[in-house]
This record gives sequence, C-alpha cells and structure tokens, in this order.
Amino acid sequence: MERGELIAGRYELVKRLGRGGMGDVWAGRDRTLHRDVAIKLLVLDGAAHEDLPRRFEREAVAAAQINHPNVVALHDRGVHEDLLFLVMERVAGATLTEYIRSDGPMAPSHALAIAEEICAALIAAHQAGVVHYDIKPHNVMLTPGRQVKVVDFGIAGFLQTAFTLAGSSQLTPAGTPEYGARAGV
Repeated sequence: MERGELIAGRYELVKRLGRGGMGDVWAGRDRTLHRDVAIKLLVLDGAAHEDLPRRFEREAVAAAQINHPNVVALHDRGVHEDLLFLVMERVAGATLTEYIRSDGPMAPSHALAIAEEICAALIAAHQAGVVHYDIKPHNVMLTPGRQVKVVDFGIAGFLQTAFTLAGSSQLTPAGTPEYGARAGV
C-alpha cells in the first residue's frame, strides 16, 4: 500500500506510522466524514482461510462495544483486496514507551494516575466482554494533555486465531510474553 491509496473507496492513506510482522498502521483521512483516522491493515500471508473474515468481524464488533474515554474508538472494519482493515480514532501524542524514552522516569504520582486510567480502560473492556491480550507500554498512548488511550483491544486474540488457522499445530498464547500474566505464558 502506498500514500494516497484509498481503502474501501473511503479511507485515504496519508502517512505510514508503523510496520509490524502482520501489517501496517497508517495515519489516514475518512473522506466521507472528513476526519482524521488511524488505519490498521492486516496482511495474513498464508492464512487464506474462508473463516478468517467472519472471525475478524466478530472481534471487531466486540472491540467496538467498548465506549470509554481511555479506549481508542473503533470506527469501521472490513476487507479490502487481500487485506483486513480497522479504522480507529486517531490519537495525537506518543506511546507510553516513547514518552518514557524521551522524558525518563516519571513521578510516582504521575505513574499511578496513568495506571488508574489503564485499569479503568480494562474494566470497561471486561464489562463489554472483551479481553485485551496484549497490554504493554507500546499499546498505551498518552495525549498531549496526558490522557491515557489504550489501543489494540481484541485484535491480539484475532491474530492468535489467524496463526492457528494458517496451519500451526500448536495454540500459541496471544500477546507479548514479556507483559503476559505468569499463568498464561
């Protein structure tokens, strides 16, 4: 995918923000509603299984049920060519990882305030029946006003399913092992 391309005839790719093993995250523009968005494109090479779009849809619908100020809102999802895509609220700011790297250690009171907002986001998710699977500093955004926004709800569980359906004979734990609960790793 390249800058300027349209996803689903509506979402313009403006700037690649990140690249991972499964796909890219782009800053984008919703040409219908005239708003800035983030677009996650998931490339599932070798996972050409007819059930994947349905499973992806179920995970996206579950994640969209979370309505909380500390959770990045999911606006849309779909299939475009051979890609699955998510369209989310675009958050100005930096990840918690980036913030700590640039500013160094934070005051305990500030760390506690961030932890409280992360917990509030996770409580809202659990009340909606959604498990994050991959909570880590890279999946926590801090706005310029220092509001916490947790990203990537429910998607790690979908990715685990995609790898399993692609032919893996073992069920791999979802998420990042270094940040997982001891019982799950």
